[in-house]
Amino acid sequence: MKRYWRTGLLAALTVAAGTGGPAWAQQFPSGNVRFIVNVNAGGVTDTLARVVGQGLNELWGKPVIVENRAGGNSAIAAQAVLREPPDGHTLLVTADNTFTANPFMVKDLNYRVEDFVPIFIICRSTPVLVVNKSVPATTVKEFIELARQKPGTLNYGSQGPGSYAHLGMEDFKRRTGTELVHVPYRGGAPQVEGLLRGDVSSIIVNFSSAEPYEESGMRILAVAGDKRYSGRPELPTVAESVPGYSVSTWFGIFGPAKLPGETVQKLQDGIRTVLDTPKSKEFFARNSCERTDLSSSEMAKLIVEDGKHWGGLIRSAGIKVE
Repeated sequence: MKRYWRTGLLAALTVAAGTGGPAWAQQFPSGNVRFIVNVNAGGVTDTLARVVGQGLNELWGKPVIVENRAGGNSAIAAQAVLREPPDGHTLLVTADNTFTANPFMVKDLNYRVEDFVPIFIICRSTPVLVVNKSVPATTVKEFIELARQKPGTLNYGSQGPGSYAHLGMEDFKRRTGTELVHVPYRGGAPQVEGLLRGDVSSIIVNFSSAEPYEESGMRILAVAGDKRYSGRPELPTVAESVPGYSVSTWFGIFGPAKLPGETVQKLQDGIRTVLDTPKSKEFFARNSCERTDLSSSEMAKLIVEDGKHWGGLIRSAGIKVE
């Protein structure tokens, strides 16, 4: 994937935002808009797509249809977008790992980062490190010590190979010298259910997905991001016990690379309007999501930076997905 890091990637990802297009670009949207989501219904990515889609429907007066195309390490959803005309009516909604982890982890990936233009980051989530209440650890340091005492006997769940929960825990293992067994699930909800049943000892999950279960089966040890969460400032970060540790995940909307610049701009303006409504702000607060507003070039830069971080971890840990 050396090509991925050439400086031309930034230009390839953002060139569409500055180019003109055919006359129909001025008429966008001229019909139904489809959001192709790379995961099953019910998860964070799907929910965010529906929130944005409903808002755009109300704004534009055109239906925004959410279609779930899970599987193939995002390849099924990516190809569903790339097969359609680059007119903005079919877009990809995905978490960052589609572009920041898969290119390093999946051997025969049938899409390229350069095939898409970044349109908008919907938000960042607030990941936290959580354990089942049966685990005798109340702090990150206690969890590390327990894992060291019982190498290979504790496990962790994730939303699937290459997800932020998977890569985040592999980074945790590498930095702490612990052995934890990976148990992949198909999505965030099954991962949470696995922890509540006691099938796995720990997970990294968005704060809002863990908070309702603090009294009934989960214990939140720390925030996995680079700063404390304003909604629960008393929670420490993992980095306070494991220097340099940080997990970041975000959710974005992408179009095919040949999408006209005028259409990109109309999409950005529409999505920005939707996300700035009181209804969206309330949703973000309730779901521990942080609003982010980046240009296409800034999104492209973020993809490169996050790709360097996760790509280095994937190579050092030898993570591969067929």
